[in-house]
Amino acid sequence: MRFIVATLFLASVAMAADMGMNIAGTAYNFGYNTGDHGGHSRVESGAGGNVAGSYSYIDANGDRRTVQYSAGPDGFKASGDVGVDRRTAAAAAALAALAPKAPPAAAPIAPAAPVIPGAWYGAHPLAYTNILPGGYAAKW
Repeated sequence: MRFIVATLFLASVAMAADMGMNIAGTAYNFGYNTGDHGGHSRVESGAGGNVAGSYSYIDANGDRRTVQYSAGPDGFKASGDVGVDRRTAAAAAALAALAPKAPPAAAPIAPAAPVIPGAWYGAHPLAYTNILPGGYAAKW
């Protein structure tokens, strides 16, 4: 019974998807398009150790995301929609705007004059000058 269900399932998937494949020596190409509401598709070709292709899908926000890629002696390289989706980026920016900010940097304060031990600075707190009549001054 399981074999029959699995065979019917594979047949239904094959009928729902648009698929193709060609192989000639070391070169190949294939592709598929599911045609479902998820909009999954992929196309790839390769020859002599180099591969190039693309895939696309509909993300959870309903936006189509498409990635182009290539791979070979220089490694794997992807371009297109490889970053965070637009809604997640907008939500992250809104959250960052709410985060507390560091206070602005204060202007640098000039260093104070060095204190020299034993040096005399200004008048002694006990010094007092009194101007007496006749212009005489008394200091004690």
